[in-house]
Amino acid sequence: MPGVVKHALTTDVFLNDNVISGNFIAGNGTDTEDAATPGPAGINVFGASPITGTIISGNVIKDEAVDIVANTSALVDAHFNDLLGKQTGVANIGCGIVNATENWWGCSAGPGANGRASVSGSGVLSVPWLTSPH
Repeated sequence: MPGVVKHALTTDVFLNDNVISGNFIAGNGTDTEDAATPGPAGINVFGASPITGTIISGNVIKDEAVDIVANTSALVDAHFNDLLGKQTGVANIGCGIVNATENWWGCSAGPGANGRASVSGSGVLSVPWLTSPH
């Protein structure tokens, strides 16, 4: 399993207003069951119903294929994280928006530069980014 998991597997489960902060996340697994996502992943937010008010901030994530995976129809805020997985920093596989501005992508040139963490999927906002680690 990913390092931090939020699963709302049915439409009658509500996981709103949560903060995932201050974690060192590295070397986790892939979510292959009900909420299958790409991975290995650091943080996975999956919602059959919208998961509102999610804030992911101040985490260091490394040695993952995907640092943060979002699959919800709601907005996910992800700021001030050090995304060091070197493959995908943020993957949006849902229909919501991921506001991933103000993150360190492992390079001062931003996501995808010099073989560093990139963005996958639509609806990911990544500009502006941090030019040094948080």
